[in-house]
Amino acid sequence: MGHEDKDQWIVKCPKCGKIEGSCRHISQEDVRRLVRLLNTGVEVYPSEEEPDELEPHVHETAPAKPLSQSIEPRYKLQDLVLAPATREGIEDALAELRHKKLMYERWGMKRVVKKTKGLTMLFAGPPGTGKTMAAEAIAHTLGRPLHMVNYAQLENMWVGETEKNIERVFAHALEQRAVLFFDEADAVFFRRGFTTMPWMNRDVNVLLSQMENYPGVVILATNLARVLDKALDRRIDIAVEFPMPDAAMRKDLFRRLVPKPAPLAKDVDYDLLAQKYSLSGGSILNVVRQAMRTSLRRGKRHRITMADFVHAADLELKKSSLMTTDHLQEDARKQKIRGYA
Repeated sequence: MGHEDKDQWIVKCPKCGKIEGSCRHISQEDVRRLVRLLNTGVEVYPSEEEPDELEPHVHETAPAKPLSQSIEPRYKLQDLVLAPATREGIEDALAELRHKKLMYERWGMKRVVKKTKGLTMLFAGPPGTGKTMAAEAIAHTLGRPLHMVNYAQLENMWVGETEKNIERVFAHALEQRAVLFFDEADAVFFRRGFTTMPWMNRDVNVLLSQMENYPGVVILATNLARVLDKALDRRIDIAVEFPMPDAAMRKDLFRRLVPKPAPLAKDVDYDLLAQKYSLSGGSILNVVRQAMRTSLRRGKRHRITMADFVHAADLELKKSSLMTTDHLQEDARKQKIRGYA
């Protein structure tokens, strides 16, 4: 094959028939290596072997994965058990969103920022403290759908594809006038000077740019706010902390999460449970379900007792210990089986 045919040769793969940047058979580095060989004068001849049957091109047959999950909000703000400071932060956001026209036009904010700006919020706190529910409550209050995005779903191994995915998510959200909720923001914006990989820097910069220019609501959620990059500081309009609930909040959570039709025994004491067990809202829900399971093991006609709740709460606390246990401890590894270690 002559050197003048190089460009035509580059876009053809013997397996799938073409390469758009690269394919699953030949990587971009493979193509660059072959081009370097061609430039040095290496000659390439057609193979005498029978070519394999052409496979469908990966870009044409791969089913499009949803980049975000659209849900109709189920929770209202009054459904949430929140610390006063947490509720205040959410109310601040809703005050601006309800009166945006007044702020930007009659009160002149548009003269300062030159455009009607959207609102970017950071929800920070341990798992199970209500961050996702609060995002739903905000969307419900505004009468908008909630688009939930996991950044890992946007990442693509091909350079430039992640940027396109980010732009598609924001374009679709804009079309639907949706509230965008990004879970695990620490996985994207961890403190690293972003990253040493230039294409990942571009991806993050595209995400930041889309956030700044989105006229609606963007919510970033994290369990690890301390690792977030400082570049986010000026881009976050309102930061809301979701702390672990105190005893009074835990008592309220028990009251709300135990259904009224549930057959409770007279000895069930929410005060005692709330004082004894420091649990998040999500964990309290697990306790309620486990207490029901324990009761049902005795039969459908038995009531849910205080002992059922105590047993369930103890199991919930042990769950955290279990998930941090090394099940290949030194003594277990040294156990001898039939004389062999």
